[in-house]
Amino acid sequence: MRSMQRPQPKWIAASLALLALVAVPGCSGADAVCPSCDDPKRGGVVENIELDELSGLAASLRHEDVLYGLNDSGDSSRIFALTTTGTHLATFDLENARNEDWEDIAHAPCASGDCLWVADIGDNDFLRTEYQIYLVQEPTSIEPGDHVVPSERLDFTYPDGPHDAEVLLVHPRTGTVTIVTKVEDGPASIYELPSLLPGGMLLATKVGEVDPPDGRAKFTGGAVHPDATGILLRTNSRSFYWVMDPEQTVAEALRGDACQLPLAVEVQGEAIAWLGDGEGIMTIGEGPNPAINVSECGG
Repeated sequence: MRSMQRPQPKWIAASLALLALVAVPGCSGADAVCPSCDDPKRGGVVENIELDELSGLAASLRHEDVLYGLNDSGDSSRIFALTTTGTHLATFDLENARNEDWEDIAHAPCASGDCLWVADIGDNDFLRTEYQIYLVQEPTSIEPGDHVVPSERLDFTYPDGPHDAEVLLVHPRTGTVTIVTKVEDGPASIYELPSLLPGGMLLATKVGEVDPPDGRAKFTGGAVHPDATGILLRTNSRSFYWVMDPEQTVAEALRGDACQLPLAVEVQGEAIAWLGDGEGIMTIGEGPNPAINVSECGG
């Protein structure tokens, strides 16, 4: 079960202490404080061969050592539950959902409690006129087999035409949805969604831009620390960390300085997530039976 009083790692305290020295929002001009993370080690392999184009990953905060993953476009509208060592646990098929181009998944609060947020936000050819986010209540228990679960659909569009995106960031305290686009050149755009009222078309608002300190802003995955104290963004070959004050929005934190974290060599690596206790990072590439790479982060 979730620990409501999880001890704060020393590296988080140090990062927040530095953040307190600069103006909020933004913290531009501050030197980034990185968590002390070990080089990635193989924690297991994904057992289920059907999870072979893994584009999004999130750790459960309800069930210890449980992950949720999903495939990219071409699959049905389903979420896979697996252990942190890769053992398949269950499959959840979403009612009233379609996998146009699913790219990311997050665990965060919602109106009904705790939800899995599924982002159908990919658009390689820039042809879509609308995009979807599906909300699914996290199951209270995970039983083997295939299960059909209800989902709530949120439709949205951009004010300036189509965008390809693979990063969904949901604030773990406020539930505010932030999307970071995937671009070939220049900085990525940051969009937020307004209050999430189902039944109508939401209009995303551009709230900033973000550039990594090294390489292109071709971001393929991201995650917010479960305590809202840091943000991860990754590309196929690099991983970056931004310190975050829990009172900041994601966009405000991404205006600050970033540092680079160790990242395993992966085939078409897209997925990244914090461990459930927030003291480590997981990444997984695509392909049959990909490795689960884990970096422990300490103080």
